[in-house]
Amino acid sequence: MKTELIHLNSLLLGGVSFYGDPFSRKGCWDSENEIGKTWSRFMSHISANPERPYSRNEPYLYEIHIYGSETAAKGYFEVFVGEEVNTAKLPYSLSSKFFPESDYLKVTLYGQEITGDWWQTLDTDIIPECGVSRNASFIIQAYDERFMGMDHLDDSVLDAYIPVKV
Repeated sequence: MKTELIHLNSLLLGGVSFYGDPFSRKGCWDSENEIGKTWSRFMSHISANPERPYSRNEPYLYEIHIYGSETAAKGYFEVFVGEEVNTAKLPYSLSSKFFPESDYLKVTLYGQEITGDWWQTLDTDIIPECGVSRNASFIIQAYDERFMGMDHLDDSVLDAYIPVKV
């Protein structure tokens, strides 16, 4: 795991989401859990719509976990999967999300670290060791060509971004 403090410009994303406990039927990193199903819905949209004039055609696809008042008690949070877009005027099957410019703790995960419990130690270990504090209650995961898929996690790399106050 590698950590780095960076600054990111705002992101306007278009995609699909799920709200609830994504692990209620299948565990973490299982393509049949609600996160996997959300990815499947989004990838089906991309396949069915190769010409997307609203897409910025950037190399990253994003998975955002947005935590709220029901997260601690019930395990509920929103999972948003999407791509960078150039407008919030999207087809009715998509929603948009805006993430403001911010400082972020970039966490680069390699191989089996991706499926590890790193996200559970963010607030107790990782963020305090970097001398920062959270600025918002979401985590951005950015997938590019370095992520080889669920069947090839040992060869994969994933970047996660946590908004922080420096």
